[in-house]
Amino acid sequence: MELKNYEFNAHGVELGQRYVSTAVVADGREATPNPRDPQLYYEACTDPGVRLPHVWIGDSVDKHSTHDLADYSRFTVITGTTGAAWEAAAREVSDHLGVGIDTVVIGPDRETTDLYFDWDRVRGMAEDGAILIRPDKHIAWRIQSLPDNPAAELEHTLASVLGRSTNGTPSDGTSSVAGTANAEGSPAHADSHEKEAVRS
Repeated sequence: MELKNYEFNAHGVELGQRYVSTAVVADGREATPNPRDPQLYYEACTDPGVRLPHVWIGDSVDKHSTHDLADYSRFTVITGTTGAAWEAAAREVSDHLGVGIDTVVIGPDRETTDLYFDWDRVRGMAEDGAILIRPDKHIAWRIQSLPDNPAAELEHTLASVLGRSTNGTPSDGTSSVAGTANAEGSPAHADSHEKEAVRS
């Protein structure tokens, strides 16, 4: 019974997987450590490759999950109040690459606030940093702070995730349309991408 109790409550196994592939851009940092049993306990974080962690966000009237911020048909950039420049950057990159990108700014002066300061605890970046979330709600990229040219950084990263060069063509130089957006704005995954390895 003790073993079965362990198996049925292994939240780390159920929620702690992370993808390693060309559709995830590492940020050069070590994986967030889990001080407890990593099989049994889930450690929320925003490391590239993990699923967007759940925390409660909202306003004085409504409360909802961070999972609700990311649409299944688009990419999403999440940043803080001092990272508002990511909004213009995302619009520019969206227009250039033809890929839908939403931006969510979490802060006390915005529609979405960090109700219990849980986002501040797990975000793993400065307030002006950003994370890029794929349509499957896994984190494709994280940057610690606002760079001098956020649009250039975001475009380079998203092109890499989609398997394109920055001029919109496949990075292997072929004429394949893999990685382009469909009619609804949802990115088509490049067939040339290696299969994602899942690590728990």
